[in-house]
This record gives sequence, C-alpha cells and structure tokens, in this order.
Amino acid sequence: MNFLFRSLTPADRPLIEELVRGYYAFDGLTYNPSLHGPALDQLVTGDPAAKVWIVEADGTPAGYLILTIGFSMYYGGKDGFIDELFLKEEFRGSGGGAAIMRFADAQAKELGLAYLHLEVTETNDRARQIYERRGFAPTGHMLMSKRTA
Repeated sequence: MNFLFRSLTPADRPLIEELVRGYYAFDGLTYNPSLHGPALDQLVTGDPAAKVWIVEADGTPAGYLILTIGFSMYYGGKDGFIDELFLKEEFRGSGGGAAIMRFADAQAKELGLAYLHLEVTETNDRARQIYERRGFAPTGHMLMSKRTA
C-alpha cells in the first residue's frame, strides 16, 4: 500500500474531526467538542507550534499525524512531540505505522529538532513495540499535566 502525507488545510476541518473522533473512540478517550473543537480550529488555521498531516493510502484518508514543536533545555534545544498519531483500523498491519514513523523522523530532521518525544499507554504493547523498533525508549521521567485555561 502506498502512504502519502499532505499538510492539513482549512477545508480538512470536517475530516480531521472525524479522524480525531475515530482515534479517541479507538483509544477509549472522550471527545469533548468544547475543548477539542477550538484546538482543531487552531490547527486548520496553521498554528506555528504544530504541524499536521493527513495520511492517505492510495488516495483514501487513512489517518493523521500531529507534531508539536517546543523547546527543552534538558534535551538540547528545539524538540518535538508526536501529540497524536492515528491510523484507521483497515489500514493497520499494512506498513502504515512504520511509514508514519519514518515520515515523523524525516520531519523532525527537517525542522531541526534535537529530540522527538511521544506518549503511549503502557497497555498498548503493539504501539510500544513499533516505537521501540524506531528507537524510542522510556526516559525514566513521568509526564505530568495541569490544565491552565
């Protein structure tokens, strides 16, 4: 299967919401329109701290990748975080996950990122194995979060 990546456009707003809802349903997360809707609006208008691509398989929307850009003194400067990565079920097992990871690696290099981070649930063994094969490893640090808005 041939996977291609194209940048998100404002016309993709309904598509990206559909894909995000699909990912959240798959991962047991709750899609909250009042929280996630405005975030999607920011993405489709081109927030400079985030890059978003629609993943297409032979011309069909198959998933998406959101890469956020930040800075970390500890990690040597500019870094990136794979915020969300999703591939529809019918495209899993066909090399799509590996293609997305290769693409993310290439984008990280192109953007001059010193490190690329991601988050995975401890129980998602399949995804963890894919990420580990791509060179990701636990850092010994625990992600902690606080809502500020």
